[in-house]
Amino acid sequence: MSDVLFPELPGLEWDLTKTPMFNTKIMQSVNGRELRASYQAVPKYQISMSFAFLRESKGRKELQQLEGFFLERRGSFDSFLFKMPEDNEFQCTFIGDGVQTSFQLYKQINTTQIPLQHTQPEQSEDPLMWDEVATKSMWSDPDDQMWLLQFGITNNGLLQMPIPLAAGESITITGTYYYRCRFADDEQQYTNFMSKLWKAGKVEMVGSLGNKV
Repeated sequence: MSDVLFPELPGLEWDLTKTPMFNTKIMQSVNGRELRASYQAVPKYQISMSFAFLRESKGRKELQQLEGFFLERRGSFDSFLFKMPEDNEFQCTFIGDGVQTSFQLYKQINTTQIPLQHTQPEQSEDPLMWDEVATKSMWSDPDDQMWLLQFGITNNGLLQMPIPLAAGESITITGTYYYRCRFADDEQQYTNFMSKLWKAGKVEMVGSLGNKV
């Protein structure tokens, strides 16, 4: 399992699809009554996309980038992170109770919250300040006295604070999230349709917002 990012290439077409999938066992008795057991609390996704062009001229090596990435993963063997276009931003607001010091980052879909594990926080409500490392710094001003609060985000998407937020106090975190993916198959086809121009008609992945691939 690696954290390398799937390459962002300009030839990606707009007909990218994602299909949420659950795993449900259904048993039916002779009188037609069903018993159902759910084995997944959150979905996996089948992701399909295509690249209209992959250029191999004027210093551009887009085919090599995509094909090399596939070879390095050994097809469906190794997983990677995928930043899905138009579906990669989160905003989480947490309200303190005076006790809790850790909060799970999430993606809000209507009334459903899906836990996130692969994130890159970008900003939060003032006066929050981000730096380049896992531990972040938040300036606050209780009773007109400046103090510095260090907190971190774990690799399973938990916001951890050294002291709890006061009851009713809130903090908002926004940023980018990634799907944990693997290629759906052990083979990938590329078509050479003009000189130095290739295309990939179907690139398929299986992914999740956690580590379950």
